[in-house]
Amino acid sequence: MASEDGEDTFDASASIRALAKGGSVLFAGLVIELGISFLATLIIARVLGRVGFGAVSLGRTTMTLLSTVLLLGLDTGVGRYLPRQEGEEYRRGVLVSAAQIALPLSIVAGGVLFTAAPVLATRVFMDPSIAPVLRIFGVAVPFAALMKLAVGGVRGSKKALPKVLVRNVGQPVTRFLVIALALAAGLGVIGVAWAYVLSYVIAAAIGVYFLARLTPLFSRVRAIPMHREMLAFSAPLALTMAMSILLSDLDTVMLGAFGTTGAVGVYNVVYPLAELLVVALSSFAFVFMPVLSELDADGARTEMRRVYQVIAKWVFVATLPVFLLFVLFPETVIGLTFGSAYLDGSLALSVLAVGFFVHATAGLNANALTAIGRTRVVMYDNVFVTALNAGLNLVLIPRYSFLGAAVTTTVSYLVLNLLYSTQLYRSTGIQPFSRAIARSGLAALVPAVALYLLSTAVFVPTTVAVIGLFGGFLVCYGVAVLRFGGIEEEEVMLVLSFEERFGVDLGPLKAVARRLIG
Repeated sequence: MASEDGEDTFDASASIRALAKGGSVLFAGLVIELGISFLATLIIARVLGRVGFGAVSLGRTTMTLLSTVLLLGLDTGVGRYLPRQEGEEYRRGVLVSAAQIALPLSIVAGGVLFTAAPVLATRVFMDPSIAPVLRIFGVAVPFAALMKLAVGGVRGSKKALPKVLVRNVGQPVTRFLVIALALAAGLGVIGVAWAYVLSYVIAAAIGVYFLARLTPLFSRVRAIPMHREMLAFSAPLALTMAMSILLSDLDTVMLGAFGTTGAVGVYNVVYPLAELLVVALSSFAFVFMPVLSELDADGARTEMRRVYQVIAKWVFVATLPVFLLFVLFPETVIGLTFGSAYLDGSLALSVLAVGFFVHATAGLNANALTAIGRTRVVMYDNVFVTALNAGLNLVLIPRYSFLGAAVTTTVSYLVLNLLYSTQLYRSTGIQPFSRAIARSGLAALVPAVALYLLSTAVFVPTTVAVIGLFGGFLVCYGVAVLRFGGIEEEEVMLVLSFEERFGVDLGPLKAVARRLIG
C-alpha cells in the first residue's frame, strides 16, 4: 500500500483499525459524558445564576489544578511505560511506584486547600463567601488524583472501555444525579460542591476495581521499584501538566482575581461550549499515544505518519460543522442552551471556537511528541505558552473581562500548536495535514457559504431557522465530503472489517457511497 506521496506505509491499516475501535468506544463514552455534564452545567448555571455558578467554577478549577499538578505527570508516565514492560514484576512496579509518589502529595494538597480556603477566598478571589466551596473541593483532591492515576493505568493496558466506564460514565452520572438531588432539596452551591466530591469518590473506586482486573497492581508478584525511572520520565510531564492546566484554567482564576464572580460564570458557560470542538480529538488521543509509542519502538516512522494523518482527517471532518455553527451563530447557541442571561458571551464563544478548532485539528501533536519521548520539548513549549498566556491575561482581562480571556486562550492555543507541530515535523517528518484534509475543507466551503448567505438574506436567524439550516448543511456536507473529500484505502478497509466483524451487509450504503464518490 502506498501513501499519497508514494512511500510505503507498511501495515498502517492494522494500527488505524485499532485506533478506530478504541476511538469509537471513547467517542461513545465522551458523548455520554458531555451530554450529561452539559446538562448538569446548564442546570447549575440556570438555577444558581452567574454568581453561584462562578463560585462552583472557581472551586472546581482550583481542585482540578491541584489534583493534576500533584500527580507529577505520573498518570501519563504509567500510560507510556506499561506497554513497554514485559515482566509482571516490572509492570506492577510501574503502578506501585507511581501510587507511592502521587497519592501522599495529593492528600497533603487537599489538606492545604481545606485549611487555607478562607485566605484564598479573601485575598486572591476577593470573595469571602466562596471559602466553604473551596474547602469542600479540597476534600475531592485526593480522590480526583486517584481516579486520574487509575485511568493512566487503564490507558497503559490499551483498554478503552474501562476508561469510558470510569471517566465518561461513572463520574458524570453520579455527579448529575447528586446535583439534581441537591438543587431539588434547595442545598444550592454547597450541595453542588459535595456532588462533585461524591462523583470523584465513586469514579476512583471504579478505577481501582479495573486496575485490579487488568493489571498486576494487587498481585503477589514482587514490585520492582521504578521511582527513579518514573520520575525521570514524568518530571518534564509534571511541569507540562501544570502548564497545560494553567493554560486552560488560568483565565478562570485571573477572572476571579481581576474581574467578578459573575464574569467567571459567563466565561464558564462559553468555555465548555467551545471545548465541545475537541470531542473527536479526545476520542482518539487516549489510545493514540500508546499505539504510536509501540510503532516508535519498532522504528515504523512512515506508518506513524500515515496513522497520524488519517486520524487528523477524521477529527477535522467531525469537528468542522460544529466550529462553523459556533462562529456564525453564537447567540443562537448560547440562547438555546444557557439562556439570555449569558448572551453577552457570544463574541467570546466565536473567538474561543477558533482556538479550539485549530487545537482539535493539530492536537495529536503533543501525544505524538510524548510517544517518541520528547517530553522536555513539550515541557518547554508549555512553559513558554503559559507565560505568554499569563502576560496576555494580565493585560486583557482588566480591560475586556471574559472577552480578553477568550482572546488570550485562542492566541495561546495557536502558538502552542505551531510550536508542537514544527518540532514534531523536525524530529520525525510527521505532520497532520494531507490533501484529503484540504479536499474535505474545500468540500464544506460551498454549502457553508451558501446556507449562511441564505440565513442572513432570506431568513431571520431564529433558533428554528438556524437548526433547520444546520441540518441542511450536514446533509450537503456529508455528500460533498464523500464526493470530493478523498475517501482513502484505510477507510474502505474499516468498512469491510465492520461488515466481517458484525456480520452485517452494508451493500446498499456502499452502493450509494460509490455513486457519490464517482
